[in-house]
Amino acid sequence: MKLHTTETNNSKNMAQNQPLILNIVTQMEAGGAQKAALQICEKLMEKGFRSEVWFLYKKRPTYESLPHVRWICSNRPDKPGDIFRLLYTLRKWIIEAAPIAIITYTHYANVIGQLVAWSVGIPYRLATQRNPSWSYPLGARWCDRLCGTLGIYTANIYVSESVKKSFASYPLPYRRRSQVVVNGLAKPCPSVTKAEARQKLGFPQEAVIIVNVGRLSYQKNQEMLVKAIARIPDNKVILAIAGDGELRAQIHTLIARNDLTHRVVLLGELLPSQIPDFLVAGDIFAFPSRYEAFGFALVEAMMLGLPVLVSDIDAHREVVGDAGIFLPVDNIEAWTQAIISLVEDPLLRTEMAARAQERAKAYDLDRMIDGYLRALFGEGPDARYSARRRS
Repeated sequence: MKLHTTETNNSKNMAQNQPLILNIVTQMEAGGAQKAALQICEKLMEKGFRSEVWFLYKKRPTYESLPHVRWICSNRPDKPGDIFRLLYTLRKWIIEAAPIAIITYTHYANVIGQLVAWSVGIPYRLATQRNPSWSYPLGARWCDRLCGTLGIYTANIYVSESVKKSFASYPLPYRRRSQVVVNGLAKPCPSVTKAEARQKLGFPQEAVIIVNVGRLSYQKNQEMLVKAIARIPDNKVILAIAGDGELRAQIHTLIARNDLTHRVVLLGELLPSQIPDFLVAGDIFAFPSRYEAFGFALVEAMMLGLPVLVSDIDAHREVVGDAGIFLPVDNIEAWTQAIISLVEDPLLRTEMAARAQERAKAYDLDRMIDGYLRALFGEGPDARYSARRRS
């Protein structure tokens, strides 16, 4: 394991007088938690705070060029000595940075970041729960439960009502410190037209493109989409997936076995700035996740006016409302027929796209930031002023 110690351009900002709010995420890669941390960081800077995003380790180089980003380890710390060095370095960095507040994202960052921040006396400590509690590894689940119950977290956010529901059996002190603040995001802005996006990505102009964004994993369930495409004989129906992950080789094998190399495209992990151009190239967004807390890519697709097919899970019911088609998680035939119905009915696609765009207006980034600041510092401008004075 190597430690990343290069100073960033934020060293100049450290001399400024604004209070610093740190955002800590487990690993650097393209994902919903990472996107949330970056957007919150940028909005906090707009509101007069200094802010940075720190990753415990770099899984992929997605954000390494950003000036307000740092990472502790260059790869995943697996050995006890690596974990000790991570904790030592994180503690040292936090003491040097002297933030007024810390926000953590993902279960390992919640436990590690919050415990270290508490140990050095950071006064405002906000954890965020971005997946159902039962999806956490057992050790992380119990550590999170303990930290939230004992007050290591001064506040705790569920990113959706469906996530909150999964914590219903937790102790009362944990739940009293917790509240729902629904995710928000800035509307994506493609840099090209649909035709230009397809030309850039090598997609046929006349095809109907099904798009999906997500880590190639059991949770995201892209294998089911590949199997559905295999049942559709129309060669003009193409599936394009943006993402990388542990099931990449398995999905490649499935594509080859079904002779779909010309109809299923794995683009690998795209930079967040490339996702809008990818989405705008599509006709239908398909999101068959087995579980989610929110689904940033789903809402981005809705904002861009794509009709959405989603798995029938609580989080999708909450996010999509009546603006999409809900399908059983692993019913390949149902997904196949739903794709065919949208492929054959452009008018239905247009109607669903309009409903999706209208629904997506609910996910406002400024409203989300205000919710995070209230959770951190309390209600009203006086509480925020007090936090600034305390820094």
